[in-house]
Amino acid sequence: MAPATFEQKLAHLKREAEHYADYLSDEETEDEMTIKANEEADFCNDYSMAVVVGGLPVVDESKHSKLLNVVKKIFGQVGVVVDIQMPFCANGKTTGFAFVEYEQEAHANDAVRTINNFALDKRHTMIVNKYEDIERYQNINTEFVSPNVENFVEPKNLQTWLMDPARRDMFVLRHGSETEIFWSDKGEVEFVYAGDREKSNGKQWCSQYVLWSPQGTYLATFHPQGIAIWGGDKYEKVGRFAHKNVKLAVFSPLENYLITVSETDQDSAIIIWDVKTSKMLRAFPAGKSTGVKGEVVQGIMTPFKWSAGDKYVARRGNDVISIYELPSMKLLEKKSLRAEGVHDFFWSPTDLILAYWAPEGNNVPARVSLVALPSRREVRQKNLFNVSDCKLHWHPNGTFLCVKVTRHSKSKKTMYTNFELFRLQEQLVPVEMLEVKDNIVAFAWEPKGTRFATVHGEGQQRLNVSFYDMDGGNKAMKEVTLLYTLKGKACSHLYWSPLGNNIVLAGLGEINGQLEFWDATEQQSITVQEHFKCTHVEWDPSGRVVATAVCQPLDNSYYKLTMDNGYTLWSFQGKQLLEEKKDAFYQFLWRPRPRTLLSDAEYKKVVKNLKKFEKRFDQMDRLKERERLAVENAERNRKVQEFQELLQRLLAAASSRRTDYIALLDGYDSEDESEYIVQSHTYDDVLEIKEEVMRKASAGPGKLSAKFDQVLEERHLDEFGAVFKRRLLTFRNEAPSMKSGLQALTILSILKTHCWTRKIADFMRVKNKSYQELGQIWVFFSSCYCKNAPMSEHITCNNCSKVKKANVLVQLIVRRRRVYTDK
Repeated sequence: MAPATFEQKLAHLKREAEHYADYLSDEETEDEMTIKANEEADFCNDYSMAVVVGGLPVVDESKHSKLLNVVKKIFGQVGVVVDIQMPFCANGKTTGFAFVEYEQEAHANDAVRTINNFALDKRHTMIVNKYEDIERYQNINTEFVSPNVENFVEPKNLQTWLMDPARRDMFVLRHGSETEIFWSDKGEVEFVYAGDREKSNGKQWCSQYVLWSPQGTYLATFHPQGIAIWGGDKYEKVGRFAHKNVKLAVFSPLENYLITVSETDQDSAIIIWDVKTSKMLRAFPAGKSTGVKGEVVQGIMTPFKWSAGDKYVARRGNDVISIYELPSMKLLEKKSLRAEGVHDFFWSPTDLILAYWAPEGNNVPARVSLVALPSRREVRQKNLFNVSDCKLHWHPNGTFLCVKVTRHSKSKKTMYTNFELFRLQEQLVPVEMLEVKDNIVAFAWEPKGTRFATVHGEGQQRLNVSFYDMDGGNKAMKEVTLLYTLKGKACSHLYWSPLGNNIVLAGLGEINGQLEFWDATEQQSITVQEHFKCTHVEWDPSGRVVATAVCQPLDNSYYKLTMDNGYTLWSFQGKQLLEEKKDAFYQFLWRPRPRTLLSDAEYKKVVKNLKKFEKRFDQMDRLKERERLAVENAERNRKVQEFQELLQRLLAAASSRRTDYIALLDGYDSEDESEYIVQSHTYDDVLEIKEEVMRKASAGPGKLSAKFDQVLEERHLDEFGAVFKRRLLTFRNEAPSMKSGLQALTILSILKTHCWTRKIADFMRVKNKSYQELGQIWVFFSSCYCKNAPMSEHITCNNCSKVKKANVLVQLIVRRRRVYTDK
């Protein structure tokens, strides 16, 4: 190749320069400009940790450093302050504003929340805002843009289960990996839902325990990640609460809020949630980290308790009870309720009254106090001495409070119990004391009424059950009264019906599940049943059905009673309705019902007029029974039809093969009856020999039979012939029947000649008055007979007026004797 000329080399270098122009240019490319802009934005425009403070005093340079120190001291209490700038105006004075920069964004947010509207002095109040908020508000677009209106979505109806026409109750089961919901209908169960939607997505509906909300609106399922709540007729998810390893959840009475408790998360061990929005209201650390004496329920620390009406939630602390308002979760009046040595407390189920007790200490007796909120007024206080323990039991209607006090003697060797009974609805809240010398095993209020029951005694297998009435005295002076005591009952737990009156005396644990259904008003036992190794007893909300169950712990697969796991349904009278065995059975829970909206007077009126509604319910029951029978008949007819069709097909198939079958047997037809010789043999087998002692006949018919035997032996009988003799024998065998005996003697008196009159009269001289009267009539019969007339004429003499009269009289006596016998 010839060497390139200078012009060619220059042209080549020029092309290379153009090729590398993009790489050697001093101008920035579009990508480089974007990266640089982002870096500058990150460096210059991050004002999330800065706040702007307004409302400060306007000072000159001489007071600038002093004011700066004051501002820095105030804002330094929230977090670490990086820098504070307080600019000057052209006149040499401050502008009344300051810029505070924190180390973390969370500190800036806390400063806005806590220091905003803080009064620096009487004339200056600091206004604190985020720097980002000021920029955002300055750049607001002033042009109106119409918002996007979303289509109205009708909220889910969470009360569909209350619209059931049959007013049935519902329950949930947890066994194995299954969670199942059923209707309960007079001992029969109807399947509702078992998480089929979740199973289709390869998920398990619930892996741990379940919980109904207090009014039955939600079903809460426990999961390792937290809790989910479900509702509606399709059981769709309506909320989820992320809280790892939740071991306990407690709904508020009106289902507006929820407490979840976890053992693993110490910083947020207890969280309070808003149920409708699934928003966390506030989190609390575990009791150990704060020194709070928590209440242990099922091994879990739960120091919080709900008030009636979802207005407050209270927490027990050291010598205080902290009461938080909902939903703000701020302390009531910004301070806790002082309660020296408080050991336990409970809210009234219906009123904003808090009851707590404190043990003895520092020469101060133990006491029980009732405090009304929010006024913090002490309604009643009772001092107690020599106290070992106290248990507080509110009546479900909030009308009474029972404090079971376990006392000890001065030597502390003897223990005894007494009840302090507070009457909340009476003036000055009077207190009655009831002393019981035995050990108290169980206590239970009657839900609708003024009675309560206790289980007491020193043994373990056979204890006593006593029933008391708070209104047992006269109308002018109500006082607690012992109604009666049941001795030696196999009972350790008491379960009142939600409607009152009926109670189950249950012997759980070592007593192995003996159940006695008791009518408290009639003071009688309805029946005694047994559910071996029963661990759980629960009434349905209607008071119609009692469920007993043998459940095992969820985390114990080697539970010793797995063979007995399952549940049984009983009527309120103790009749067994249903029994189901379930492996790995964990839970049985009835679905609660909302509290009735009727007043006590309206409720009593409905009960009084209940018979007016019985016809309607009876008609519904008959219609349902008719429908059930129709379904059973249709199913039975279907099976019969299927059997007939199958039989016809088989017969047709057999008929089609019959010719071939006969040909295989050389023409012999086994189904041809002419091929058989039928021989009949009769055998008598004695199956049973039974001897019965007949009822001993009365004196009258017995003598009558004996006299007939005498008549049969008389020689005069021969002239009457064999026919009459057979009739007389028939009447003799029927002599124990009063009517037949009288007819026999009547015929005898008509047929006998006059020479028999004395024998007939003697025969009828017995102690029975009716027989004596009849004997006199027979004497009258004989006087109308003619000695010389043939006997056949007397037999057929229907025209004789005396015979007609005698027949009428005999019929009257027979009729009177029949009436006498019936009575």
